[in-house]
Amino acid sequence: MRIRHLEQRVWRVGYQPEPWEWADWRWAGPGGRFTGRWDALDGGLYRTIYAGDSLFACLVELLAPLRPDPALTRELDQITVDPEDQAEYPTVPTGTIDVDNWAQNRLASSARLEGWFCVITAAATIAALWPRFHATAVSVYGLQDFDAAALKDARPRELTQAVSQHLWNARSADGTDLCDGIEFLSRHGDDLVLWALFERSEDGQTSPRISGIEHRHLSRGTPELVEACDFLGLHLCPAEC
Repeated sequence: MRIRHLEQRVWRVGYQPEPWEWADWRWAGPGGRFTGRWDALDGGLYRTIYAGDSLFACLVELLAPLRPDPALTRELDQITVDPEDQAEYPTVPTGTIDVDNWAQNRLASSARLEGWFCVITAAATIAALWPRFHATAVSVYGLQDFDAAALKDARPRELTQAVSQHLWNARSADGTDLCDGIEFLSRHGDDLVLWALFERSEDGQTSPRISGIEHRHLSRGTPELVEACDFLGLHLCPAEC
């Protein structure tokens, strides 16, 4: 299994006032479970904090679900609209986001992250995990194999959450935690590197692996936000909308 030491500045976009605090348990779903790809499989066990190697990577992850459906867009484009109706009740193009409202309660933040992270799609990691998860991936979730594609597939969240919980429980030969979290590649591009940091029982409101926190407010003029929207084919709603 490939475990590498990380000590670098990373980014996160979360809710104000402190994006690096663990999500309150009251926001968990039924059974005390969160829905992130690397959250715990069993409810109430631990929480995770997600971070990216750049602000752009974080924004792509958050905004990608807002992309317009191409088929729906084509159907809407074929509808003939009366000019007077369009003038009085203008239609907002698909994929338009009210960026001011979206950014209102969010905050971009960078911090220094230090710890040991399992590089989840490394060949050595997949080979080590394969005997434990291959049968489940194939028979339960209908995947062809337990491989890098399975670990990047958005559908069987229970599979990746089971992998996360296995690594959270894993110990080194000296009895210490095997890793502090997971390093993984975005489904939106292998050049976007992300991390999931595990909560441990001794942690406070934030992980001790996080230090040097610096906040940055988001607005329609934030270059990375404009770049992420352009990358995803999203449009910024005019300021007066």
